[in-house]
Amino acid sequence: MKKILIIFLILAFIPSFFIVYSQTTEKEFEKMEKAGEDIGKPFIIPNNPLFSNPNEMYPILCEAANEHKVNIFRTNICYKANNQVEILKYVLLTSNTRFFDAFRLKSGRLLTAKDTQDSNAFISTVDTGDHNQIGIIREFGSSKLITIKPLKTAYEYLPVDGRYFVEASDNQVYAAFIKDFVNKVNKYYQQSYSAKYFQEASNSGAGLQVTTLIDYLKYINYAIFLTTLILLIYYIFYESKRIGIMKMHGLSNIRLWFIICGKLITIIFILTAAVSLLVALIIKDTTSQFVGSVIIFQFKAYLIMMAISIIPYIYISRIKISDAIKNRKDTNGIFTINMLLKMGCSILAVMVGLSIFSQYAEIRTKQENLKNWEQSKDYGIFYPVNIGNDIEDVQQGSRKETAIEAVELYPVLNKMGAVLIDALSYEERALLMNKGTDNIRSIKVNPNYLQRFPVYDLHNQPVHISEDTCDWILLVPEKYYNRENEIMNYFHKDRIDAYDAEEHCFGRLVPDSVKNQHIKIIWLTNNQKIFSFNPKVFPAENNMIIDPIIQVITEKNSICADRVNLINGHGGSDPLKVKLINRDTALTLRMLESELKRLKLDDNLQQLITVDQYVLQQIYDLQKWMNHLLLIIMGLIVGLLILMVQNLTIFFNKYQQKFIVRRLFGTGFFRTYKEYILLFTLTWIFQLLICLIVKPNGADDIKLLALAAGIILIEVAASVIALLVIEQKNKVKILKGGI
Repeated sequence: MKKILIIFLILAFIPSFFIVYSQTTEKEFEKMEKAGEDIGKPFIIPNNPLFSNPNEMYPILCEAANEHKVNIFRTNICYKANNQVEILKYVLLTSNTRFFDAFRLKSGRLLTAKDTQDSNAFISTVDTGDHNQIGIIREFGSSKLITIKPLKTAYEYLPVDGRYFVEASDNQVYAAFIKDFVNKVNKYYQQSYSAKYFQEASNSGAGLQVTTLIDYLKYINYAIFLTTLILLIYYIFYESKRIGIMKMHGLSNIRLWFIICGKLITIIFILTAAVSLLVALIIKDTTSQFVGSVIIFQFKAYLIMMAISIIPYIYISRIKISDAIKNRKDTNGIFTINMLLKMGCSILAVMVGLSIFSQYAEIRTKQENLKNWEQSKDYGIFYPVNIGNDIEDVQQGSRKETAIEAVELYPVLNKMGAVLIDALSYEERALLMNKGTDNIRSIKVNPNYLQRFPVYDLHNQPVHISEDTCDWILLVPEKYYNRENEIMNYFHKDRIDAYDAEEHCFGRLVPDSVKNQHIKIIWLTNNQKIFSFNPKVFPAENNMIIDPIIQVITEKNSICADRVNLINGHGGSDPLKVKLINRDTALTLRMLESELKRLKLDDNLQQLITVDQYVLQQIYDLQKWMNHLLLIIMGLIVGLLILMVQNLTIFFNKYQQKFIVRRLFGTGFFRTYKEYILLFTLTWIFQLLICLIVKPNGADDIKLLALAAGIILIEVAASVIALLVIEQKNKVKILKGGI
């Protein structure tokens, strides 16, 4: 019994350390993650093609910031090749800042205003080996990757439009900066935008409210304190004979309390505090504040335990020597209290579990909806597309640049794994313009798209199309089978129009292999959702199109006219998504630099950016919440198991002689512990009734019962194991006449 009590006393102190660790980790990371946002006021640069060129917009932004001595910040979420999340903080400093208050340096120095304006210097939580890195950020006890770079380098990964934060000395300076910045933009572009146009639009984000891990750790800690109290009281009953003998020798109640409870609590406190202090000191990049908090929280836990032990002192003072010597002790009261506590905690576990299950299901639904967008980590888009040195060609109506992109650049990008998905006809504007026409809507994809996002034929096999295919391939849902002739005629005419455009618009001959190609239909199973990879296509349906007709573009079956507008400067809605090297837009652009120069497109395609930063932010937030909930669920299960073991210990000690005798006479396990099985069954029937009565409005009964069934199964399995272990440990002692 004493060993069990020692284990629970240790468990009472351990959560204090984890609470401090979790609080410190969360606080330190949140400070760094939100750096700039807590000291700044937001503004946006709208998604306007006019503002898409960073070579024009950044100098305007920098000039306005310098004139008003404000600092500007921007945050980006980036996924590395190994799926590690990197948080990038981009800064433009012009004066003193509180931005770096959220960071501690391990080595090197912080960025200065000169660094952020005149160099590519940066600091990070890891040593990258890059000659531009001037400092390493100290990070408490985790492996988050955070990098701080000059704002001008942001446009290697991000479009100009987006959310920024301004650190100003007061509201008047902030307002003056915004007004001056807008005036400079209007002057440069000869426009008349208002300051309101650059104000932040409301954004609800993922819209999730999830109870934090720290809250649940505190609840578990409180539950352990309470169960330890009951175990202490039961331990007093268990030791009543010993207490009676010591009372006969004249020991005072306070002395008895210290021998039985106080001394044990103090020794456990000293040991756990020493171990906690040692662990706190060796944690990576620990802080004095964390070490101090660990000591304070351990003292708090010690004081709570000492205060709790006053109740066992009352029981010690009421023990009569005559009853103790005769081994008279009524444990029914304490056992009843313990059972009520266990029932209450089980009901609470079901209710909390139901809430977590609901949150988990909501997050999983959102993750499933964004599942296809997770692929965007691997792709980038050319944005903006500049006129560059082709101004004369544009004025003369020439499509030379477009032809080069379609004929010469596309094969290069295609071999790198670029995905082509042209769903422009499903954008809201296109749907409205084509309303009431006889056009047959369709989308265009390349074989790379079909490999990444497979579609299935009537045999439920993924469709594979080779780049060497010369025929024009249509993937058509089976439900359109009765319109086969209409579809064939429509796309036959569409191909003739494409041949005509090739010769008259682009001045190019159509190869015989294409001119003589056949149109072939591959029938698909119905109700397939096709990911458009276009944020403007059915946003409410997560950009999915149900059962579209799909035209497959290969290098051998297509001509320039089929590939026009693959790179049109519309950002995320551009049909061509470039496969990134190691998920690094800057690295990929450098690798393409020689090819772009050869094709004389280096003046047109100067920026390669991530596909949709807002979606990546949503994915990141959802992953954080999911990890949070998984930890909470694990904590609840551990807490429930601890409570169950404590309850079984008391139950076994109450009926130990009866159980051991039955086992000695060969009684089976379930017949031996029939009292516990009956009690377990009755209490769970009662608990389920209470759960159904107190459940929140709208809660699903099936989910509640399924969750309760899961907890029951865990408790049954753990009970069997615990009873076998307790039985084995107590058998010899009971046979020798122990109690």
